[in-house]
Amino acid sequence: MNIDLSQIKRGKRVAVAVSGGSDSMALLHFLSNNSDKLNIKVLALNVEHGIRGKQSKKDSYFVENYCKKNNIPLISYSVDSIGNSKAKKISIEHSARELRYNCFYQALNDNKCDCIATAHHLRDNSESVLINLFRGTGIKGLTGINDYGDKIIRPLIKTTKEEIEYYIKRNKIPFVTDKTNFDDELTRNFVRHKILPKIKEVFPDVENSLYRLASIAKIDDDFIESEGKKKLNLFEKKAEIKLPVERAVFSRACISALKHVGLTRDWEKIHIDEIFELTEKENGKKINLPKNIVAYKEYNKIVIEKKKTQKIIKQLPFSQGEFNFNNTKIKIEKTKGKVDLLKGFYLDLDKIPKGAVIRNRKEKDTFTKFGGGTKSLGDYLTNKKIPLRERDSLVLIAKENEVYAIFGVAVSDKTKIDKNSKNIIKITKE
Repeated sequence: MNIDLSQIKRGKRVAVAVSGGSDSMALLHFLSNNSDKLNIKVLALNVEHGIRGKQSKKDSYFVENYCKKNNIPLISYSVDSIGNSKAKKISIEHSARELRYNCFYQALNDNKCDCIATAHHLRDNSESVLINLFRGTGIKGLTGINDYGDKIIRPLIKTTKEEIEYYIKRNKIPFVTDKTNFDDELTRNFVRHKILPKIKEVFPDVENSLYRLASIAKIDDDFIESEGKKKLNLFEKKAEIKLPVERAVFSRACISALKHVGLTRDWEKIHIDEIFELTEKENGKKINLPKNIVAYKEYNKIVIEKKKTQKIIKQLPFSQGEFNFNNTKIKIEKTKGKVDLLKGFYLDLDKIPKGAVIRNRKEKDTFTKFGGGTKSLGDYLTNKKIPLRERDSLVLIAKENEVYAIFGVAVSDKTKIDKNSKNIIKITKE
């Protein structure tokens, strides 16, 4: 068989993902029979997906008995693909793949092996490229079946199905047949049995051609992906895309940003297009996305984050102490030492009128900046280039529509300290 041995590192523990089918049994047989030559330790890894009832368990028993007979260590898992499919509202095929790879990573994280070898071959790759092409995916979809560095490898990815069948027959390797492989109602089977054979009648070398296409697409995809990361800043609960940026690069950065804030599957191309349109809009424009995600235009960047849900405190009476006001921790304390106006915000306590409160901003609020000059709070914040998305969460000291302090931003000229100030307070926020 035309096996890519470059993916198999000497001295490693290689777990072969084995379903019992001909492809995985051929790979297991080859690697176990050549383990000394390759200087590797071979294990088998089987995932019972819980899809085909007794037959599924019977296939797993087959793998278990084969491994016992041939002294091959076996890692076994059992999952509920149907239950997971219903819970997440995804196809059973998608569910099975998700759970299977969860098992792969669990085996790796539990240090049961150093890498997982799957039996995906040249025809599998061709089918994946065609399916993604028909679905209208982008360049990433044309990359076909990829490996995952040195953790999940595909030694048979350049091997033809005919080579595998010949190897199975010549070495008399037992295997099981999954009857669902003949169900043309399934997308992959339809492509495998109906479409690919017809293409081969005109283009006999189509599988190798599609592999070359996937390889070229992978190079381009990796480059665009790397450029996207350069434009992306990730924080704990939000992501920022720096502008300006080319459309293709923006799309990659945007997808990464959406996944970072929790929108892993529910985004569609239309969402990427809508977010990109924000780049041409005025500052402060926003759109709502699924899963309580919101995207903003904020000066020279696009911000994507999950909306904060909490019980809103309308206002608190002004007083000294530490408070958690609408998810912002604030502190109001009398100064005990030297005042350093470069390192903090200080107010003359005696200049704050009775009845002042702690609250967020309201319409018609006004603010008098240092040196005098009263203007609307909105205009002042615009001049200070405070993003629109942050303005509603700013904490203020105010009475009626007169704002005397903005935590973390500024103190009003009407409450600033001077040489006559005797009672001085410092305000801080986290």
